[in-house]
Amino acid sequence: MLRILTENNMNKDTYNGEFFRKNEDRFRKSADKIKSAYAYKNTEMPFLIYTMNYWLDGQSPSLIPDDYFDNPATMTMYQVEMMKKHIELFDDDFIPFLFPWFGTGVVPSSLGCEVNFLPKQDPALGPHLINNLSGIADLRKPDPYSSGLFPRVLKTIDFMRENTNLPVSITDPQGPLNIALSICGVENLFVWMCTNPNEVHQLMDFCTEVLINWITVQKEHAGQKLHSGAWPHGMLLPEGYGGVWLADDDCTQLSAELYKEFVVPYNSRVLQAFGGGTIHFCGSARHQIDNFLATEGISGINNFCMGDFEQVTEMQKKFKDKLPLMVCDFAPYDIDGYFKGLLHQLNIKGTILGSYIVSEYALKEGKYKIISRDADKAGNEIYKIINNYY
Repeated sequence: MLRILTENNMNKDTYNGEFFRKNEDRFRKSADKIKSAYAYKNTEMPFLIYTMNYWLDGQSPSLIPDDYFDNPATMTMYQVEMMKKHIELFDDDFIPFLFPWFGTGVVPSSLGCEVNFLPKQDPALGPHLINNLSGIADLRKPDPYSSGLFPRVLKTIDFMRENTNLPVSITDPQGPLNIALSICGVENLFVWMCTNPNEVHQLMDFCTEVLINWITVQKEHAGQKLHSGAWPHGMLLPEGYGGVWLADDDCTQLSAELYKEFVVPYNSRVLQAFGGGTIHFCGSARHQIDNFLATEGISGINNFCMGDFEQVTEMQKKFKDKLPLMVCDFAPYDIDGYFKGLLHQLNIKGTILGSYIVSEYALKEGKYKIISRDADKAGNEIYKIINNYY
């Protein structure tokens, strides 16, 4: 029988362990639905009304604890209480887990990049480190127990595992491309791909090895197997489909030719190291569809499509019976119009739907904009539309 919750601390209720245990049958059914979608055998489409974001971007500042990034107990309770509220409000396919969130610059921080912690905001990376090619050879592999934000992540993973009965994720991994861009800057790296390809391959190889090692250490602390235990943007990656996910938002800016040479081989290495996994990107990257299919170890795509339904249709056709597609977005401002446009053309086979709802953020005119609204009300409206449609 699939176990959603861990055996640790099943009797400790500080973090609502009993509440989650009582709902385990629900979580197990959702896990089965998601796995069926990955196998293209689903007869109903799994969906998530994602109101319990572990990141802070778009959240009302009044709801954000001052010590979210300083105290593992605070981060844990914040996430637990949001998940409990969500499960009470929505009968969707969310499966609870804990996420040691320290922004998207954790790996770059271990290599010397500055990370700024501003009040009530997600951590933000400072300037890139390397401005000339000679700096690539000077890079040294970090120590998971002393470099950058690594120790804080591991401390949080340890706390979450020791004090709850919920599965614990690794922190946001990003991917070899994003790590390289954070170190060198976009303009430098893209120019060097054309003028100094050997040095860029050296950098990409370095970033790949650092990332694989870092993920491995986190999984050991979280009690995860290498080939399972991933949660791409909060969606369970089922058993048998790998143990990692990557974020590759910059694929939208890179030509298909350069992405094929400088990214696909390194993404493949990371995915294969963990028995497979998924790739996320925001926006439109139709020119990369064939590259995604050529990535070894890939088991799915997570796309925040930003209202580009034509791309969704194209991906569904090309990915059919090969890759499941997680169709996602921050919840739209025009909820009714968005879902009327999306749902009538969406093939439920191999599809998982996710709508991410925050109080200060919405999709409007193809962009994510700062717009204030009642997140619970928006979530209820979206939930009713999806339920009534299916």
